[in-house]
Amino acid sequence: MEAGRNPNRTADLFALTTDGYIMAEDIVCQYEYVAAQRCPETGAPLRVVAQINRAYQGLNELVAVSEATGRAYSFIFDISNDVYQTWWQQTLGDLYVRPFDGPPRVANRRRRHVHHPPSG
Repeated sequence: MEAGRNPNRTADLFALTTDGYIMAEDIVCQYEYVAAQRCPETGAPLRVVAQINRAYQGLNELVAVSEATGRAYSFIFDISNDVYQTWWQQTLGDLYVRPFDGPPRVANRRRRHVHHPPSG
């Protein structure tokens, strides 16, 4: 098994949460998501240049730049959901500490489609 990959991904992977974040179910999927995107202006790949840990908010942000234009794009992933947190708890065992307050976010049931932004 690939480190950082949850073998129990669900159909909600990459769905939008009720408050508009992209649902992540492990670490690897966040990088896979960005790798699948393209610069809307040129179609060039995006490269992750920063990861902003907002675990206290139940979020993780990846900042990517277009390899052609240098323009920055931000992708904010929900990591508060039960699938991510269950996987993280199983991975860390006794070292797991819930990193945020409040209930886990859920997929927006009114918009069941999987969120894939335009890719140029």
